Amino acid sequence: MDELNAKSSAFFQAIDERRREDPLIGAKLGAKEFVQRIMEGMKDEKGVHIESMLCAFGALAGYSCQAGVRQLLVHENGINEKEAFVIVDCADGRKYFAGETLNKPLVESQYSVWALAGGAAQHLGAENLIDIGEIFKYVIQTVGSEKFGILRISEDHKPGDLPCNYLKYLWPAIFPVVKQFCSAPVEWPILFGLAIQEVMYSGKDVIAPLQALMIVMESAVPMSKVDFNSL
Repeated sequence: MDELNAKSSAFFQAIDERRREDPLIGAKLGAKEFVQRIMEGMKDEKGVHIESMLCAFGALAGYSCQAGVRQLLVHENGINEKEAFVIVDCADGRKYFAGETLNKPLVESQYSVWALAGGAAQHLGAENLIDIGEIFKYVIQTVGSEKFGILRISEDHKPGDLPCNYLKYLWPAIFPVVKQFCSAPVEWPILFGLAIQEVMYSGKDVIAPLQALMIVMESAVPMSKVDFNSL
């Protein structure tokens, strides 16, 4: 065990040294690591269900936007949660999070989840991207209802589970390792965005890029807004 820990420590130290040349090296290597890990975990006798992979990474990417903002503003800078997010309290007792701070890593920045996933779709031949504004509108309309987080995808491309379930079971297991790969919370969504690109390229012969992008963003947008403790 000590030898294993020493090797792990040396590995992450090497990543830190390479950050001077490539600030996103941790996110890039972490993306490859988690694609491999989750792909192995999802593999069965038929292989890997690519739609489930896209849904899982979309959910993780979406929630990592909230987790990153929460870590930076609330935990590190002591900003009140109500100032960091727009909080929506629903009749069922659950709360949901929104706001510009959350939208920036999700859809607005250069390395946002939307920019990375959409870029992969375009690279794979998609000429016109899906309407991300319509997805936001649908998610907002369904907050607090049974339709929230249910993907509007054809039956032949439906993932094996819901985004909230992938998030619930995967996030606690992999988040500690995400922090080892990434030097700052702002890199967490980038890592998952790069992982999404890897999955989209791997599944290019199985699912059209726009369908893949739809699964990713219909998973990412609602999961960016959930209260993880209520899943």
